[in-house]
Amino acid sequence: MDQTSATQYYQPSTSDSTLAQLSKLAEEQAGVQAKVAYLEVQLAAARDELKDLAERQVPELMDEVGISEFKTSSGLKIKIAETIRASISKVNAARAFAWLKEHGHAALIKSEVSVAFGKGCEGDAEALAEQLSQNFEVEMNTSVHPQTLAAWVRERLGEGEEVPLDLFGVHRQRVSKIDA
Repeated sequence: MDQTSATQYYQPSTSDSTLAQLSKLAEEQAGVQAKVAYLEVQLAAARDELKDLAERQVPELMDEVGISEFKTSSGLKIKIAETIRASISKVNAARAFAWLKEHGHAALIKSEVSVAFGKGCEGDAEALAEQLSQNFEVEMNTSVHPQTLAAWVRERLGEGEEVPLDLFGVHRQRVSKIDA
């Protein structure tokens, strides 16, 4: 190590007590950093355990017993809540959009047109309205936002309407909720 690089780490004017304090703080930081990493692993494991209990074990046992609400002897109240999730896969997109249009729900579908311009093409961007189809590659995407779709599915199912669940990737998630 040459003289220049050595002075980057140790300044002769810095007192040994300041460097000792810095070393102590660095060790402390490394220890806390390790503790945070350990706790993050523990938290992830606890979340997985909670998910299994709340989304599988408790709802399955309550279904087996035939109840949707229960109060324990200690006063905990357990209810099963259902969440509807939905999303249209790329494989089903064309059929799903066609179904929505055929059944009067085209307003759920949003379209986005993107045009890529090269560097220094600000003038071309301003003239886009005139030149769009002639000079640029245009990409058009259509989609239905998953939350919008899920709300729409909940509403239709709540009204007793038939909805092609597989086509819209509908997943019913049943979760136990506990109130003390």
